[in-house]
Amino acid sequence: CGCPGGHTNPFQDPDHALKLTMVKVDTWKRPQPDLARHFRGVDAVVSCLGHRQPGRKYPELIEKGLVALDGNKQVIQAMQENQIDRAVVVSSIALKGDKPRSWPHWANKIMAFLFLTMNRKAKQDLEAMEDEYLKTSLDYLFVRPVGISEDALPKGEYFIQDPGNKEEVVGGNMAKIDVARFMVDQAVNPTFHKTSRTVGAKPGTPMDPSQEEPTPN
Repeated sequence: CGCPGGHTNPFQDPDHALKLTMVKVDTWKRPQPDLARHFRGVDAVVSCLGHRQPGRKYPELIEKGLVALDGNKQVIQAMQENQIDRAVVVSSIALKGDKPRSWPHWANKIMAFLFLTMNRKAKQDLEAMEDEYLKTSLDYLFVRPVGISEDALPKGEYFIQDPGNKEEVVGGNMAKIDVARFMVDQAVNPTFHKTSRTVGAKPGTPMDPSQEEPTPN
């Protein structure tokens, strides 16, 4: 991420380590029979298995990296076994579930074109993932972040796109941790139910981070 100075691994931080548990999953392509027990006592689930879908930049992940469907099917099963109702799930713009287009920005058309061409498998994987949640009675929220940037500095804020407002369009250069902030907020204090929301940076934020005006000291 673009955070100044990077981050301290929370699992090596004595203030946080005792509150966290990391469960290693060797592959989402095979059943993980012990997964459900790690969901016991949980109130909500945040799933980021739909993020970083591979394309030309990650050719080695074209098959191995498509885990949105396979992973979330197992997450759904673990939730149901533990009577967990709330799921906040990262997905994408420009999918069939994102009609009419929720982000009235030129980059949305480019994403739609990519999903019809070189990223067809990623599109199929994400849409199948969404369909799995639609089959259930879970209280899901699909989060459609726009323009997540590795270089964007965290702002400690997020903006939700009003799909009916074509004048005020959320920015497409957003830090991953700010997307995570929105997802955790919706897991802890849900306000959107069985729907999707597009989230981005402050309206007017340029796609190219080098064009962004520096924040005054």
